[in-house]
Amino acid sequence: MLSRSMHGARIGHAMGYEPSEARAWAQSEGEPVASRGRLSYEVVTGYLMANPQVTRALAVKHGLNISTRGRVSQATCEELAVVVR
Repeated sequence: MLSRSMHGARIGHAMGYEPSEARAWAQSEGEPVASRGRLSYEVVTGYLMANPQVTRALAVKHGLNISTRGRVSQATCEELAVVVR
């Protein structure tokens, strides 16, 4: 399991993950999300599954072995969702 950084949820901003993009993605998928506040684990995981380029960038920054091509595993997305949300 990855640990949270000293900056908590702000870790994602430096690595290409933007909560506003995840929120817009969730809304486009018909998921109910508030206009402000923390995103649910499920929304962040879904966003990372749908956006492998963001997931790969986060994984590399956290030292996870991840392929440069193909599908990103759900387990990897779930692990990263814990860190960035």
